[in-house]
Amino acid sequence: MPRVVTLTTDFGAGSVYVAQLKGALLRAAAPPTIVDIAHDLAPHDPRAAAWFVGRACPAFPPGAIHAVVVDPGVGTSRRLLHARIGDHDYLAPDNGLLTLAIRRGGLAWAREIAVPAGAAATFHGRDVIAPYAAALLDAAAGGAGQGGIAGAPAAGPGLEPVLLEWPDPHVADDGAVRGEVVHVDAFGNLVTDLPAAFLPRLLAAGRILVGDRAVERVVRTYGEAPPGSLVALVGSQDALEVAVVEGNAGDRLTAAVGTPVTIPAPAG
Repeated sequence: MPRVVTLTTDFGAGSVYVAQLKGALLRAAAPPTIVDIAHDLAPHDPRAAAWFVGRACPAFPPGAIHAVVVDPGVGTSRRLLHARIGDHDYLAPDNGLLTLAIRRGGLAWAREIAVPAGAAATFHGRDVIAPYAAALLDAAAGGAGQGGIAGAPAAGPGLEPVLLEWPDPHVADDGAVRGEVVHVDAFGNLVTDLPAAFLPRLLAAGRILVGDRAVERVVRTYGEAPPGSLVALVGSQDALEVAVVEGNAGDRLTAAVGTPVTIPAPAG
């Protein structure tokens, strides 16, 4: 069975960059099953990518290779990584976008991927990460593909990846629960970092604040409220979310990744 290689980038849907990335992967002796996770991540935003990668990539079978390219520092002194996290391999720039994957799955090891001479300074995804992934596939298959790389690809000694500051939600001295928006999905739903365990506090308080805007209707599912209603609920990621039924909460509340969220302390 072909090994799975996933692609997650901020290149944009229908991008020529995605096509070239896939072309480089398909030069492997044992071409993989390529799965596009997403190519419309927020441009130049490793923090937004970190949440997405930490949630999406572990859903794949053991042995998957994840090529993740959200790389505003491409061509600079930032490193490229091959990291073993859980039972998956991640190939990515060392800019913190693996932070949540490491926190959730555990880092076995990480090594630097060398940038070969002739690689375009602005496209390491195509010229470094994809050929390196193809070499991993070739090494597993015991041969060399059209890329001409035989054996295991070269990587440096073990290192510690860059990790982003990732504040945990907490109960403040005033009794309020404080967190933030960590993801805005395609529907405009605001996924917070407040786990579902905080639902009783939300029900007791009767509202959640997104910035300084109050959301006072708590539901189990979107269909419990009429279209246009602003609601809070436990979403599919086992976290509290704020949504507009058949609408866009991000637009309604002018909220984005990093917007603070607060469950006030219950009255009395």
